[in-house]
Amino acid sequence: MSGGTLHQLFEDRVRTEPDRTAVITDRTRLTYQQLDARANRLARHLAETVRLPAGHLIAIRTLRTPDVLVAVLAVLKAGGSYAVVGPDQKAHPVVADARAVITHQRHLARIDDGKDQPVITLDGDAAAIGAHSGEPFDEPPATGWRAGVLLTAGTTGVRRPVGISHERLRAAYEAWAEVYRLDAEDLVLVTAAPDTTEFAAGWIRVLGSGATLVLSRREAFTVADIDPLTAARLLDDARNVSGLRLVAVCGEQLRLDEQVRLERRLAPGARLISVYGPTEVAGCGTWFETGQLGGPVTDPERHAYLGRPFPGCKARVRKGQIWLTPPGGGDAVPTGDLGRQEGEGPLEFRGRMAHRVKVDGRTVDTYRVEAALAGHPRVGEAIVGEDGGRLIAYVLPAPRSASPGAEAVRSHLTGVVPAADIPRTVVPITSLPRNSAGKVDRTALVRPPERTAASRSAGSKGGGGQLTAEDRAVAGMFVAFVVAIMSFFFTDVIWPGSTDLSLVPNPWAWFFRGLYVAESLALAAGVGFLIGGRRLMSSLGRPKGLTTAAHLAIVYLLASWWPQDNLYRLAAKQDWPRQAALVYTFNVPLMIAAGVVAAWAVWGALKSGPEDQK
Repeated sequence: MSGGTLHQLFEDRVRTEPDRTAVITDRTRLTYQQLDARANRLARHLAETVRLPAGHLIAIRTLRTPDVLVAVLAVLKAGGSYAVVGPDQKAHPVVADARAVITHQRHLARIDDGKDQPVITLDGDAAAIGAHSGEPFDEPPATGWRAGVLLTAGTTGVRRPVGISHERLRAAYEAWAEVYRLDAEDLVLVTAAPDTTEFAAGWIRVLGSGATLVLSRREAFTVADIDPLTAARLLDDARNVSGLRLVAVCGEQLRLDEQVRLERRLAPGARLISVYGPTEVAGCGTWFETGQLGGPVTDPERHAYLGRPFPGCKARVRKGQIWLTPPGGGDAVPTGDLGRQEGEGPLEFRGRMAHRVKVDGRTVDTYRVEAALAGHPRVGEAIVGEDGGRLIAYVLPAPRSASPGAEAVRSHLTGVVPAADIPRTVVPITSLPRNSAGKVDRTALVRPPERTAASRSAGSKGGGGQLTAEDRAVAGMFVAFVVAIMSFFFTDVIWPGSTDLSLVPNPWAWFFRGLYVAESLALAAGVGFLIGGRRLMSSLGRPKGLTTAAHLAIVYLLASWWPQDNLYRLAAKQDWPRQAALVYTFNVPLMIAAGVVAAWAVWGALKSGPEDQK
């Protein structure tokens, strides 16, 4: 089976069981024959319009399924290689190398980067594509070119491209088949986004075996290929457990206690395996079942096992780093992950090299600290990072538990990790930011505010104090109160006569007095928001620069009414130079500030658009 192209594995199933269901989504069910016919039509359209040289790259810029699968198969049939790049990945370098782009019309504005590339829209060009025959497509005979380009998760920076060959993925399929043991009766739930390695390389694991790829959580499934967070949520519902025979967890490494807890929710005889394999070595990796352990493990929350290599693969630890050798031989590849192995026992995960940080000139093993924190009874998950020379622990509390305070965290870590590795700043969080593959995105963690000079001094003495969000809110309210009082009583001192109502009859004079009070309160609110608002706005995940601009814009919108109205009241109506100066000093900036706040408020919608329908 090792020879031939990747898509021939799929086509073999088309010939033997054409009427079996291949894909189920929320809206669509396609048989193997229907999926193949759609891919054949698109492959012929590609050959006619793009004139694709063997092995050249086609970028698939949509996340809608099953269209992504149709496009992947069509590109392979036409002799090209595919890269699934989400439409939100603006100007990704891999797209610049693409011979053409396949997308939907709704994404055209977002993916237009000025490149002179042919663009095929699956909806706009539907008539032209549908005019082609759906009969088997005569593929180019050679297989020496790459099958696709996968993108790394990007949790430590830019998503990097990794080329993958037909031979590598076919060998990986054989290894997967031996461990997963899928058959044509299986309904395999896959929740990973189409632009992740888990989907872009893993689709053949299902369709090569003749099973059904389930892309809707509303449908029944017998196998789940999912990330740890989704696994926990699915298995919390007893209705999902019935008929489930295999759960393969990938994306993030499971702690041993988590894996045991998930296993206990399964029906007798069902399996749960933890799958490991970085994008850089796609098609090569390891798998772990608790049965691989020789006996009980002390402190299971502090261990995460990667287990044994897939058949045909090899895994070795060299100077603490894990190296993987792909199926069929070849050079060993460094993974960037750390591990250890005792004798013939299962390989154990010990963190990522990229997650280690430097503080005061020394390297801190953040994984060691995170593993120790996981042992606290009130900690569900923890991430340790560095910002401005300080160690920060982001702590997600265990279910039905309150987050432990900074002192409790430091007390728990004392004597377990080096004293210099104990975080002085502890940030309680309600969830961990994750990317489309379900992996924790450390770059998206909200940084806490810088400590004051006094708190730094306290921290150096072991106190670890810092100006918290609550402290800033109290300080803001106090300053705002003082400002409101001062502005109300000192307006006439700064602008003599601006609040003179001696010639205004009642009740109209009271209306103006109310306006003066409102102006003072708005000024106070602006000053208070200047002190306490930035942290709240930052927690919503907008870009840092835009958040800073919006924060200052809100402050200006609130605070500017006090000086503006007083200056207007003192300006003669026909003093045109002064009136123009006031307009451009106050009114025009107010319009700009409103625009900045509007852009900040709708940033999420502008960035991602409506969810792609699966």
